[in-house]
Parts: sequence; C-alpha cells; structure tokens
Amino acid sequence: MDEITKEFLVESYENIDRLDRDLVALEKDPHAKDTLASIFRTIHTLKGTSGFLGFGKLEAVAHVGENLLSKLRDGVLTVNPEITSALLATVDAVRWMLGQIEGTGSPGEKDFPELIELLTRLNDGKCVEPSAAAPAALPSATVAIQPAQTVIAPVPAISSPPPAEFEPV
Repeated sequence: MDEITKEFLVESYENIDRLDRDLVALEKDPHAKDTLASIFRTIHTLKGTSGFLGFGKLEAVAHVGENLLSKLRDGVLTVNPEITSALLATVDAVRWMLGQIEGTGSPGEKDFPELIELLTRLNDGKCVEPSAAAPAALPSATVAIQPAQTVIAPVPAISSPPPAEFEPV
C-alpha cells in the first residue's frame, strides 16, 4: 500500500470517529448548524479524496450522503430519526469500505445499492415505502418523515450484513 493511501486511511478513520460523535450530538440537537457543517465537511472531504484515489464505490456512498447533508445544512430538510439512522448506516458502510481498503487495497465488491437508494429517497424528501426491502445495517424503527408531510414508515436495513470482522461502534 502506498503512503498516500496509508495517510488517507489514518485521516479517514479519525474523521469517521468524529462523525460518530457529531451524529450523536446532532441527534440531541437537530438544529446545531455548526455540527451539521462539521459533518458535511467531513463527508465532503472523504468523497473528494476517495474520488482522487480511485475508490469509486466509497466515493459513491459519500456522494449521496453529502447530497443529503447539503439539504440538511441549507435547511431544506430537517433532521429526523430516519435521516439520522441513514447517516449512521452511511458511517458504518464507509468504515467497512475503509477496512477493505486497509486489508486488500480496494473498497471491496459491495456497492451498498440499498443504502444509496435510501439516502437518495431521503434527499428527495420521500419516505421509504413500507414494502421496500430493508437494509440490515439500519435498525427497524417507526419514524416521521419531514418536511412536506408526516408519514410513518419503517427504516430499511441493508440486505446483506457486513463481514464477520466488521464490528460497529
């Protein structure tokens, strides 16, 4: 593994740890603009560096997360439990891919289509359909979707669990 990739991993793991803390803080205070800005910058940096290094799958997940965070930061959408769960699942997916890069030099074969679809739907202000396949990395929960109207829907989970060596924080 080259030095640039090693440095990327060190910085990314530090950023992911900060994201975990920031998301917990955001859950407690959904209107904390500084916290939202910090989360956005972290995902933005991860997305850009992943693209530069050619880690396309990691870049794709970070990109849809960044789009959602942009709308949250700009006040177009409001943080709610479903969005928080999806952002936490994004952190888990990123952490998993970083582990794959560290072990193999590649973000792995998994491209997280269910998570990308969920983040896209939330970004579009749409609730997740109750009949949609639920991704396993997201806990099942009943939550209200905002901003247009309140709709109750279960949070989907990623359909295939991460490898056994993956330990969520």
